[in-house]
Amino acid sequence: MSFRQANQIAIHRLFLAIFGAGAGLALWLLTDNWDSAHFSPALYLAIFVFVLVYSLVVLALVGPLGFARALPGGLLLAVPVTILASMAGLRFVTATDLFDNGIMVTVILMLVLIATPFLSCWLTDRKSWLHYEVLFDTAWVIAVRYIVAWVFVGVFWLVLFLSDALLKLVDVRLLQLFVNDTWATVTLTGAVLGLAMAVVYELRAMISPYLILRLLRLMVPPVLAVLAIFLAAIPLRGLTGVFGGLSSGATLMAAAIVGISLVATALDRDDAVAVKTRGIRLATQGLAVLLPLLTALAVWSVVLRVQQYGWTPERVLAGLIAGFLLVYGVAYAAAVVMHTNWMARIRRINVVMAMAVIVVSALWMTPFLNAYRIAANSQLTLFEQGDISVSQLALWEMEHEWGRVGQAGIRSVEVMKNRPDHVEIAEKINAVRTETSRYRANRVVEKTIIPKQSETLVSLLPTRPESFSLGTDAFVDLQLDRVNQWLDGCQRTLPDGRAGCVLILGEFTPGAVPESEAMLLYTGQNNQGQAHFVALNEGKIFEVKQVFDPVSNTWARFPTDAIAKVLDGGFKVQPRQGSALHVGGQVLEPAN
Repeated sequence: MSFRQANQIAIHRLFLAIFGAGAGLALWLLTDNWDSAHFSPALYLAIFVFVLVYSLVVLALVGPLGFARALPGGLLLAVPVTILASMAGLRFVTATDLFDNGIMVTVILMLVLIATPFLSCWLTDRKSWLHYEVLFDTAWVIAVRYIVAWVFVGVFWLVLFLSDALLKLVDVRLLQLFVNDTWATVTLTGAVLGLAMAVVYELRAMISPYLILRLLRLMVPPVLAVLAIFLAAIPLRGLTGVFGGLSSGATLMAAAIVGISLVATALDRDDAVAVKTRGIRLATQGLAVLLPLLTALAVWSVVLRVQQYGWTPERVLAGLIAGFLLVYGVAYAAAVVMHTNWMARIRRINVVMAMAVIVVSALWMTPFLNAYRIAANSQLTLFEQGDISVSQLALWEMEHEWGRVGQAGIRSVEVMKNRPDHVEIAEKINAVRTETSRYRANRVVEKTIIPKQSETLVSLLPTRPESFSLGTDAFVDLQLDRVNQWLDGCQRTLPDGRAGCVLILGEFTPGAVPESEAMLLYTGQNNQGQAHFVALNEGKIFEVKQVFDPVSNTWARFPTDAIAKVLDGGFKVQPRQGSALHVGGQVLEPAN
């Protein structure tokens, strides 16, 4: 290595170390003075976002670009993102509330993450900045640099803490400043990160993403097999299990993202380095062809949740992600079906879709795509139509998380004084405004509402034997959602007009005290029978457990005519491991 080269390397490392230290110190100063009277919340938001984004972008650009181009080049992304973030901050009563909103922070980071490789390529060569092979290499190099650099930062601090502990044994405290003072810790972390970013770029030929890409290709066949089994099982098991859980949409979208990522990984930067092994190549094509089915299920899972409970900002984001995934899936499958140059087509699709994500992420922070307005309007519409109850209305979120439009929505609910549940509405609105946490607000409301709901449920709930009666306060120690679930079940009447629920006393566990245990059967959504095991003390329920059917090896789900059979006396409580309720071919027992 010549003296000139060594000198350039030293300067490069020193510059990034100083820049990283300065960025760390600046962020610490901002964090330490977040409530300073010298900054309005809007100004503080703008400065913080600018410093953070500019620092991240410049650290990524220096290396592929020299200092003279990277420093002004970082402004090309940091300034627009700062303007967009400031615009988004106007949605909140206090602009800095944006930092407490996970969705907004996620969208900002996503925008920076995807836009930085485009910016780096454009600054390097404006003629080929949209070429997939250039974007692919640039994105992976940036990702690997940051990952390895942060790993080095972690190792550095581990060594520093061990060194400090060792020196303390001989009463030497040279490292106390860096270990105990936050400003020094953050500044040193920035310096080490910058130095590591410089070194990793120098060794980019050795620390390349190709090993990772080659290993990820090996995951294509097993992921294809799992996806094929999943899709093949749906006609046999039905869609109820697929969409039955709250996290089903997230699981489907995560699986789709994995599938899309693996296809892109197998195709690599160009045909010369794309997967050559026939088996993995065919598996890649098979995975691409199946993606539309998986992504369509992800979209449908979001649609179902919106139909049930309306839009929230989280569901708006989920809907956009699911929509993007569906476009990806359909486009990938179409490229494979067309066969000729299918890999080149998918690469072009990736470039177009990445740019579309950048555009939509930017729009998210403008009035053109205000997810909080969409959510507030949706909640109000469903509430006015009677499709959701006051307990399901997202009042806490509207007051504390959805900014100005959410609070305007609460004022619209507050004036609905002709509703029969106006007192309950007023109590809940007062609670969400005065309490400092969602949990405490809910508990305040529940203490007021549950006694009324408990009395109503007791009046509707038949018992077997009929001689057993519950106290009017039987449900006051339970969560309001649970009480409402059972009350809704009782109010879904059977075909003959009787309540769609029943409580059956029985000794379901060995040695149980008489009249201390029961099964509560009720009509759930889609008119499907459901059950819970309850423990009682002097006619008051204090514990609830799930119910299992050991015959079908599933949680208790059964036709509602089983409830009618119980009401007509067509049931038995017979021993099993403890005792189980036998009705209409169903065997129901408490889950362990």
